[in-house]
Amino acid sequence: MNRFVPLAGLGLSALLAIPAVAADRPVRGQEWPAYSAPRPYNWNGIYVGAHTGGAFDRFQGAGKKSRNEILLGGQLGYNLQMGGFVTGVEADISMNGLGKGAKRTGGTSADMRYVSTLKARAGIAFDRVLVYGLGGVAYGSLKASDGLVSKEKSKIGYVVGAGAEYGITDNLSAKLEYNYVSLGKQNFQFASGRARVGVNEHLVKAGLNYRF
Repeated sequence: MNRFVPLAGLGLSALLAIPAVAADRPVRGQEWPAYSAPRPYNWNGIYVGAHTGGAFDRFQGAGKKSRNEILLGGQLGYNLQMGGFVTGVEADISMNGLGKGAKRTGGTSADMRYVSTLKARAGIAFDRVLVYGLGGVAYGSLKASDGLVSKEKSKIGYVVGAGAEYGITDNLSAKLEYNYVSLGKQNFQFASGRARVGVNEHLVKAGLNYRF
């Protein structure tokens, strides 16, 4: 009888403990939510934007001369993202002619009026940071003068470069980009003779893109 009392007490304590343990277990359907990683930044879609920056022109003629000026422009593009790889296409136009007067190349002054590019972009996205390279076709207008008469010609060339873009919000991003543009040489016929003038441009662009 003396042994039965402690055993009965232990059994009663165990029975009382079962509801307490059950109360600590989450009710089915009310479990703690599973951890989900933050959603990766989405670079997909059409975007439009504007840019400003500097144009550093290098003219070739009788002698090499340079011209540095401010540029303003806009761009339209499309991105396609596959995992961390982002590719796309972009068209832009930059107006030059916002700097100091043109420098002379062997008696002929030269000036870039505008340059437009159609380029492919490809890069790697590190969430909100996109690093990319680019290459494509450039089209620009070169103006030359012999001091009496001014003439303007347009020419197709090429563009290569690289850049980085940062996603500020889900739709808005900021970019910094470098373009090297080569348009080759153009022949200009003046009363004083023929001038052959060429231009290469180094463009540094800072801009904003809005993605739809």
